[in-house]
Amino acid sequence: MIVLGITGGIGSGKTTAAGYLRSLGFACVDADQIGRELTADGSPLLEILDREFGPDGKYGRGTAILRDSSIEGIKILDRKALASVVFSDEKARARFDEIIHSRMLRIIRKQIEELRKKENIRGILLDAPLMYEAGCDTMCDHVILVTAPVELRIERVMKRDGSTREDVVRRINSQMSDEEKARLADFVVDNSGDTDELCRKLDEIVEGLNK
Repeated sequence: MIVLGITGGIGSGKTTAAGYLRSLGFACVDADQIGRELTADGSPLLEILDREFGPDGKYGRGTAILRDSSIEGIKILDRKALASVVFSDEKARARFDEIIHSRMLRIIRKQIEELRKKENIRGILLDAPLMYEAGCDTMCDHVILVTAPVELRIERVMKRDGSTREDVVRRINSQMSDEEKARLADFVVDNSGDTDELCRKLDEIVEGLNK
């Protein structure tokens, strides 16, 4: 069964593309969702993150990344606070990726193995924004990269998240460039147009895989 990877930087429209491919019958393994589950409220991993990136951690910047929940003894990750630490320091980002990616890859492999047993799906879609950074591409038969001009991506994210331009630019600069990803991807889809155009391009790719 084919494993089709899809990736793209923040604001590229990768999530929209992945949603369309799911509507075509692909069962999805969502790396972002796995990451959120790894850092869910009360997760043991939060203690590790706090030791590394909290106020007293090696990569800390005096910023509290955990806060108490309404449930006694349960800690909650302040994702914006963590992002302010991780995305402002290359070494901190590398350490964060090291902690998360090894755990994430084990779960992704397991989910792909389980989906291979199903017979009523068109294929498996691995949705991973950090496809190459995390090494997820090694589990894919083909990878689609969704791209868009940087200024359009910045505009989309500012409108969607209410983020400042500075915050969006910092996040974009912390990721592998589209140029680097394009050299590694099997298909590159320019998503500077509308959703209908994006879907038509994805249809062409999927139809080509079936030939």
